Amino acid sequence: VKRIMKKMFALLLAAMMVFSLAACSNSNNNNTEPSTEPSTEDTTPKGPVVIAPSVDAGTMGSTLWDAFVEALNQNPDANTETLANTLIGNPVVQFMGMAMPVEAGTEFFAGFDNYTITGFDSAASFGPMIGSIPFIGYVFQVSEGTDVNTFLSNLTSNCNPRWNICVAADQTVAGAVGNMVLFVMCPASSN
Repeated sequence: VKRIMKKMFALLLAAMMVFSLAACSNSNNNNTEPSTEPSTEDTTPKGPVVIAPSVDAGTMGSTLWDAFVEALNQNPDANTETLANTLIGNPVVQFMGMAMPVEAGTEFFAGFDNYTITGFDSAASFGPMIGSIPFIGYVFQVSEGTDVNTFLSNLTSNCNPRWNICVAADQTVAGAVGNMVLFVMCPASSN
């Protein structure tokens, strides 16, 4: 009887060890295998796609970019003229400025020589009232079906920072929030 009890105890102990190894193996596999159950988490990106310009922090261009993003965060339905007026009124702009709408189909754009900008539904320009300041800005609402990256690339490759013969802009800023594009050629600082 003792002998049978020892054998049963040994078999029971062996079975428990096998089950514990299997349990450890399953718990490790559960951590690495993807779940087959549908996820209830929403993985859709929140908000519009942002294409940020590469511009040094603390410059006039970075300040205007930050103001552009903030204005759209506060009012996602803002139109191009409203955004242009907001930007020209920014404290970093230390000259008398103005903003005005630009009609789609316009052929002349200050700062672009002979290049005609296409692919937008509405736009507004903003800049100084005096022509000797190297500053010009545009806000575009890109047309549906127009690739925003290509639109930005066309702006930056066709602009002329010396459009104003006497002076030249220090920096070019081109970025987008969704289908709203900011393009600015400006001095690095407001001084």
